Parts: sequence; C-alpha cells; structure tokens
Amino acid sequence: MYSELPPDIRERHPFHMYDEIRAQPEAVARSVSIVERDGAAIVETLADAERVFVAGCGTSMHAAEVGAWMLRAFSAGEIDSHAVGAFNLLTYDFGLRPGDLVVGVSHSGTTIMTIRALQRAAELGARTVALTGLPNSPVTEVAQQVLYTGYPEERSWAHTISYLAALTSFAALANEIAAAGRRLDLAALPEVVRGALQLDELAHRLAAGYLLAEQGGKEPSIVLIGAGANAVTGRETVLKLRETSYVGAASFDLEESLHGPLASVTSDTLVVLIVPDGRSIHRATELAGALARIGVTPVGLVGTQAAERFDAAHRILLPDTPEALSPIPAVVPLQLFSYFLAIGKGHNPDLIRRDEEPYRLAAKEYE
Repeated sequence: MYSELPPDIRERHPFHMYDEIRAQPEAVARSVSIVERDGAAIVETLADAERVFVAGCGTSMHAAEVGAWMLRAFSAGEIDSHAVGAFNLLTYDFGLRPGDLVVGVSHSGTTIMTIRALQRAAELGARTVALTGLPNSPVTEVAQQVLYTGYPEERSWAHTISYLAALTSFAALANEIAAAGRRLDLAALPEVVRGALQLDELAHRLAAGYLLAEQGGKEPSIVLIGAGANAVTGRETVLKLRETSYVGAASFDLEESLHGPLASVTSDTLVVLIVPDGRSIHRATELAGALARIGVTPVGLVGTQAAERFDAAHRILLPDTPEALSPIPAVVPLQLFSYFLAIGKGHNPDLIRRDEEPYRLAAKEYE
C-alpha cells in the first residue's frame, strides 16, 4: 500500500498531516457517535470474553496498547485485556482458545500481519473483531465483527487522525462497559482536543528550539517519558518523529527511565515528560529532580495539578481531562511538534520517505 505514491502530494505547508491534525475534534466526535450508534454488539462481545487480545502494527499497535489499557481501566479490571503485536500473535503460542476475543486494529484494513493474526485466532476458536477506518477493506472480510472508526479520508501516511479516532473508539467502547459510577462524559472530548490544538504555537517553538540547536552544530537526542497509557504516547511520538523527521528519538516508561537510561542523557538532550493529572505526578517530580542534577531542564507536558509541581520545567499545559482519557489530548501537541520539526528540516511529513526510491522499494519487500 505505501510503496505507491499518492496522486495528491502537497509540496508545502500545510501538508495533509497538518490539516488532519487540525480536523481531529470532528473525527473524535464522529468516533464516539459511531460506537454509541453501532457498537452494542461489540460491547456485548467484549463483556462476554474470557480474555481480550488487541493486536496491531505500527501506529495501530500503539492504538492497541492504549485500547487494552482503557478496557482494563474503565472496567476496573473486569476486562482481562492485553496488547500483542500482530506478528507475535500470529507466530507464537499465546494459548488462544474459545472464549477469547482478538481485536485487530488496522486503519487501512490491509495490514497483512493483522489480517493473518485474525485468521489464526478464528482457526483456534477465538472470536474476532476488526477496528478499521476503511469499509470493505480486506480486514473486514476475515473478522466476525467490524467497528469503523469513522475517518476513511486520511491522506498522510504519518497517521495522526486515524490514531486519535482509534483511541476514541476504544474509549467509547470501554465507557459503555464501565459501571455507572465509572462512566465518563465523552461529549466533552472534541472540545478537549480543540483545547490541545491551541498548543500549536508552543509546539512550533519547541521545534524551532531544536532546529536552532541543530544549526549550532549539535543534534540533540530526544527522549520522551510517560507512565501508564502515556508511556504509549511517548512511543507513538517517537514513531512520528522518526518517520517524518528521521531524527534519533527514544521513549521510556517513567519508572524504567530511572534504571539506566539517564546515563545516556546529557544537558543537550531534549527530554519531554508526559505528566497529565493522575497517579504519576509524584514520581515524575522525582525524575525532574534527577534530571536537574545532570543539567537538564525538561519540557513538561502537564495537567493543571501537575503544573504546580514542575516549576523548574518548561511547561506545556494540557486541557483538563480524566487520566483514563489523557492519551487522547496528550498526543496532539506532540503530533504538532513532529510536524513542525519535519517541515523545518525540509521534509514532506506525509510520505514517510516513500518519495525516495530506496525506501519505496524497501516498502515493497514487506507490505
């Protein structure tokens, strides 16, 4: 799929990636409404499953990780959900059996390993669901049930809007399963995402600061750190940075960052802490103190309560939202940072280097 260039390539800002980031509030609203309208049968399937395995590749794997987290969190552990890479689920023995459910996430609906993982799950007696953006795509032919995320129009191969649509679909499914006292008001989500889009200028400045350091003869490494589901936000941002700007970036779980990785951090490293309001604030402030000892002032992507604890950080204030939903707004300014860094380097972020023949030929080897 990604080895053939699209017909509507843009040559300058705004690239498709930017327009799609800006369109995310409407996509989020659409995803919620689809689940509320069409999701009852899948909610029932999720609730009846003994175990739930959520599988994907690339950005869809990150959506699978957050989705599995949301299913556990909203259900207070009643849903025994796990994220597994589609290749691993296909290749290795996870003991799939009748009573299990496999949810395959593929925006394009053409991801071959996800399709094969669903086929194998069905052969072993598990039920299967596809979460996809494209109706009538190959994945819909192999899954027993299908839920559409509601955004088939995506043009940029640096998937942003499809990622948020998938996360929102999982949040809406999980919210339907949650007990009455744990349910959240998802009607506010589009406005929360609009609030995150207001961080556009700060994301632009962050990219400009990195480029300025690079022009000064340095190429700072980038490290993203988060806890809970926002450890996945860090990994998704690393993927966006690598595929659009081709920079060296890494991501660590909050606690794991304190057990070795700090040895590779220097005063030139751009460290981004993803700390929405929630359970990780105290430990994140301890990490910020450790970073200060080695001359690093991190960028803190923080919630209102967390902001009070990060006086020494360059703070970017996230819109208020429950921690269980925070991966949805938290990724938005990081998508914008990735975008502005790419265009500042003179790259087309939509094409993930498929406009260069060696990379396009490489894609043919594994699609």
